[in-house]
Amino acid sequence: MNLKNIFKKFVLLDLLLIILVISTVFFENETITSFNEHVDQTTDMFALVALIYFVIWLVSLYFLYKFKKNGKQLYFFTFIFGVILSLLMGASAQSSISYVVDGLSWANSGAILALLYFSPIKKEFDK
Repeated sequence: MNLKNIFKKFVLLDLLLIILVISTVFFENETITSFNEHVDQTTDMFALVALIYFVIWLVSLYFLYKFKKNGKQLYFFTFIFGVILSLLMGASAQSSISYVVDGLSWANSGAILALLYFSPIKKEFDK
């Protein structure tokens, strides 16, 4: 299989996993929902920043999929900003399914970054 096709599949998997992460929130049991409501300290400003981050992240995935030159740097910066955003979110509870899908999403992002910077696919972004 071609490395470009593998990379594109990782990008699509990243999109699929984030859709799964978002959808698992709607199927959490009452205990987890109650805990999250009790410790929730997010503000409207934080939600706006998270929404802007999400849109920029989607744009970076599109750039990666199309091998646009700015996609490599944009994805890296959205990854770093996502880590910082996760740290600032504070405590929260997750169901086991949500936890696994979230972990797979982080692992997939790491695989994308490894391919971007340590494989021949990095030459595709220099064109």
